[in-house]
Amino acid sequence: MEIQKLTVDDFEPAMALSEYAFQVVMSEEQTEKRRSQFDSQDIWGVFEEGQLGAKLHIIPFQTYIHGRSFEMGGIAGVATWPEYRRKGWVAGLLKHALEEMNRKKQSISFLHPFSFAFYRRYGWETYVEFKRYKVPTAHLPAKKATPGTIRRGDPGLSILKEVYSAYAERYNGTLIRDDARWENSVLTNGASQKAVYYDEAGKAQGYVLYEVKERKFTIREIIYLNEEARQGLWTFIANHDSMIEEVTLQAPASDMLAFQLDNPRIQQEIIPFFMARIVSVEQFISQYPFASPDSPVQINLQVEDAHAPWNEGVWQLNVAMNGTASIWKTSEPVAKDQTVKVDIQALTAMMMGYRRPTEMAQIGRVEGPNGAIKALEQAIPDRETYLLDFF
Repeated sequence: MEIQKLTVDDFEPAMALSEYAFQVVMSEEQTEKRRSQFDSQDIWGVFEEGQLGAKLHIIPFQTYIHGRSFEMGGIAGVATWPEYRRKGWVAGLLKHALEEMNRKKQSISFLHPFSFAFYRRYGWETYVEFKRYKVPTAHLPAKKATPGTIRRGDPGLSILKEVYSAYAERYNGTLIRDDARWENSVLTNGASQKAVYYDEAGKAQGYVLYEVKERKFTIREIIYLNEEARQGLWTFIANHDSMIEEVTLQAPASDMLAFQLDNPRIQQEIIPFFMARIVSVEQFISQYPFASPDSPVQINLQVEDAHAPWNEGVWQLNVAMNGTASIWKTSEPVAKDQTVKVDIQALTAMMMGYRRPTEMAQIGRVEGPNGAIKALEQAIPDRETYLLDFF
């Protein structure tokens, strides 16, 4: 198996493979847009007799975790021609991608799986889900007067960025968006209409990106920083009641929209969304902002990671009283009754905040003494995961 980094000369065969594997036909405009973005991604391929047989993209992103920026490698565009499948080529590409991300200090990786079970084999684990609503017009929130104002139209990118950033850093796993992300992704699909809520002081506190078509109000993105902005935006949406029959949107899994309706019997779905994987235990945990304990915490972590051998082994984690951590791999024997045993998938789910150590222990995904698991529970801050983007 020969793995090579793709260059602009490989754009056409890479596009042909993507169109076949994902069953899409790109327009000329879409193709040229992909061509312009080709160099910004690390794209690796497996070749046989000079022909591209499989490929994988690593897109450089940054993500918020407890309000801190982490370098993240986004895995996308994984595809193989059918005649080359079942040869272990994707497994080889994923292992190579882990080595590349580790080398580039991308300590965490996200991907959108075609199969959760498949990517779990290589260390990724579910880290986020969202709630999808379909709200009939008759069930929309009651209209309420608010002291601020709604302004419909293009507010300028700086306004949207400011509101989004303030919102996104409240969650774990949201993307830190640069201008290119806004212009090439967020504002292109389903976001032809925009409305911003401003408070009495004239400061933007929320926005909605949406489309109204065929009597459906489709929300691409709705963000509010406080309850006043939420009420103002939903009143704006409800004022379309003569034009629409339903509103569709997605929200964090903990969202309370149904509870706040006069009639909460609306369609709701919980959708498992993206997976995450710690690429480097040492890099990730060294940067991680733990909760500030009453006294220093020391925990031994026995990590299993078959596909990233630099993570495999026993790590000594020390959390200082200010929440900063140091971690190093130890070759010294450690007592089993002082060690938490965890695979990389479970460790990722816990560190991202998607699952808590105590509940992971209850279902057998974490093993160790109660005292050590409780210490880990107290050390990891509680924060919900969310992701508004797709790649």
